[in-house]
Amino acid sequence: MRMKALDGWRGIGALAVCFIHLQLNGYLTSAPSLDSWILAVDFFFVLSGFVMARVYADDLADGERVTLFVVRRLGRLWPLHLTMLAMFILVELAKLALQRETGFSSENAPFGAARNPSDILPIALFLQTARLGPELTWNFPSWSISAEIWAYAVFALVAVRTAGHPGRRAAVAAAIAVVAWLVLFVDITGRGMISTDVFGIVRCLLGFFCGVLAEWLHRRGSFRALADGRAEIVTALAGVVLLWVTASLPVARYAAPIVFLALVFAHADDRGPLSRFMATWPMQWLGRLSYSIYLTHLFLVAYVVPRLSQTVGGLVPGNVTLREIAVGVIYIALVLALSTLTWRFIELPGQRLAAAIAGRLRQRQTLSSKYSRSQLEMTRL
Repeated sequence: MRMKALDGWRGIGALAVCFIHLQLNGYLTSAPSLDSWILAVDFFFVLSGFVMARVYADDLADGERVTLFVVRRLGRLWPLHLTMLAMFILVELAKLALQRETGFSSENAPFGAARNPSDILPIALFLQTARLGPELTWNFPSWSISAEIWAYAVFALVAVRTAGHPGRRAAVAAAIAVVAWLVLFVDITGRGMISTDVFGIVRCLLGFFCGVLAEWLHRRGSFRALADGRAEIVTALAGVVLLWVTASLPVARYAAPIVFLALVFAHADDRGPLSRFMATWPMQWLGRLSYSIYLTHLFLVAYVVPRLSQTVGGLVPGNVTLREIAVGVIYIALVLALSTLTWRFIELPGQRLAAAIAGRLRQRQTLSSKYSRSQLEMTRL
């Protein structure tokens, strides 16, 4: 079930995160602050809740179907996550071997604070958000994927408990979102809507269940004026205004889930002018690569961009703006190239494997169900 406009928006959000981390690492010093662009992660959460509710909510009626759901989601997320973590580890091992063989010590020592070996297993198992504190290591954008895994678990539980009663599911989703918003607003750590630890899970639950609620409203035909395409530009402008206001008024980020709920709702039917643009092949291509873009870009920021920046700086000495533009363009080209490879050779095979496993499980469940009915009928005889 494809929603082309939302696929395009997902790609834009992934690119926004790419530029955030380029600036955070000091390679876009002449550009305006991009701190507010981190709200792209909250957009992903809302979008994910909407899509999961559209595709799976009515299907998750028992434990067997939840098992199939878990297999498919892990097949979608885990292969690339483990691949990128392994690539980081291999580079650190290469740095360690070089240091031991030659005595050469780079500025960033192997397995330093940002590459703590003790974090490898928790990260591999999507457990990095189950902690207190803002510290992020290794391929740290994956914290949001870890938070989504927790959201999937809550979503599956809610779906099973409210099976056949979509109104109840929507009420529970609204309650979870409200409680999560309140928890973040009074968060004693002061991080709230920029949390990446256990409060990051709460942040994810807020956005995710706003998306679940949006899907229910959309399905029942509520707010048709918002869903017929006429509100696409308005909601997109609202998103831009949110980013602009948040840059100088951080408390405005607490409005993000509602703004993104409206944005997703307005584009769900693929009917407006922005939807037509998002349906073009470049935007659809970007949307397909979005997960790879999100998980591969930090590897380049960590290991490729530093040398790239030095090389470009040597070619255009003294011109900071030109250097940053050149680095930015080459960086995005490299991200897209690497993401194309990982999508083709990691993501797709992982999804196919998960689909095959889910298919076998479904067959076994069907045979088991038939056998149980047969045994019951024989008992009655």
